[in-house]
Amino acid sequence: GFTGKALVKRLIDEGHEVISLDYKEGLKTEEIRGWGAEVVIGSVTDAELVESCMQGVEVVHHLAAAFRELDVPNSYYDEVNVEGTRITLQAAERHQVKKFIYCSTCGVHGNIDDPPGDELAPIQPNDYYQQTKYDAEPVVNEFCARGMDTVILRPAAIYGPGDPERFQ
Repeated sequence: GFTGKALVKRLIDEGHEVISLDYKEGLKTEEIRGWGAEVVIGSVTDAELVESCMQGVEVVHHLAAAFRELDVPNSYYDEVNVEGTRITLQAAERHQVKKFIYCSTCGVHGNIDDPPGDELAPIQPNDYYQQTKYDAEPVVNEFCARGMDTVILRPAAIYGPGDPERFQ
């Protein structure tokens, strides 16, 4: 996606080796490969594939999510957003990654009752996507409690150069 592509570009530009796990070939997949990233096609729900991608990894940026998927049951969001996060954390723990960065969403707060809100605003997701992104946060915190260095980000709308959809 847009955010992952921008992250891959920045990491490569900074001299990092990058393995990018994406659930399908996209319009920009070859471009990312051209920058020098290793692109693996598959799902974070495939434990064996995630395990193989974790070899030698120091930092995991977990941006994978079911988002605006059409004609899928709610269980698909649970499978990808919650269980896929758990699978990725388990592999990261086994490979002793130095840091795990989980991209949630500020949408976990829903509509703020008394703006402005901050990370302490009540959790009140407006849709199933936002709920499952929040449901994965305690999973991240479980691994943090066991000693893994974790970060949970809750970004708002992400846009910028090259974004073909939001603000043109």
